[in-house]
Amino acid sequence: MRTIGKYHSPPPNSPMSDVLELDAAILCGGLGTRLRGALPGLPKSLAPIAGEPFLDRLLEQLASAGCRQVVLCTGYKSEEIERQYGRAAGGCEIVFSPEPAPLGTGGALGLARKLLRTDPVLVMNGDSIVPGLDFAALRRAAVGAAGALVVVAADGRGDTGAITLDATGRVRGFAEKPAAGVTGYQSAGVYLLTRRLLGEIPEGEASSLERDWFPRWVGAGLAGYLHAGALIDIGTPERWQRAQEELR
Repeated sequence: MRTIGKYHSPPPNSPMSDVLELDAAILCGGLGTRLRGALPGLPKSLAPIAGEPFLDRLLEQLASAGCRQVVLCTGYKSEEIERQYGRAAGGCEIVFSPEPAPLGTGGALGLARKLLRTDPVLVMNGDSIVPGLDFAALRRAAVGAAGALVVVAADGRGDTGAITLDATGRVRGFAEKPAAGVTGYQSAGVYLLTRRLLGEIPEGEASSLERDWFPRWVGAGLAGYLHAGALIDIGTPERWQRAQEELR
């Protein structure tokens, strides 16, 4: 068993102990073409941050919030991720869902659906992190909704989803990588999704959560949880270098 850092499941009387009695899926199968020159032979989620794989940070965050099982949706260099983590990490049981061919974020989640046991399911991108995320507040935001998306203030990047919220906090629009850039609010790459929504994704077919499914699910009743902090990602060499300082 691999133990990551100092993070373990919280005690039963901890205020965080009932937050993530959920299964989580981390989408870490992307090709990472923009970062590949800086990381020869490594999948993006294993990019080192202060000498440790970036994916460690996500697993630490989930374990500290009480998550029990994490499904790693792998693709490019999946064998490297399996070699790194085995069957457990930081108090979480690790299960692997390798893509036989690139399926996109939607297809990867559809493939992993049979391994995810809870309702709802937490979904996270494998190349970004939201430090200080209040998972309890996220779960409260999802009550009565078909799902909830973590939303942060737009920071000028154009390679993420632009989100429109109404006065009640419901998501009224989702546009992936809009041509005019992202203003207002952007997706933070963390979602709570009900099994009803997951059941709409065909298994074995390539699709994109951001382009194909979120725009469709807006009408199903998605809540937005506005996080006041930052989104940190490692999608480009420049952001990876900046993350070294931000996550130190």
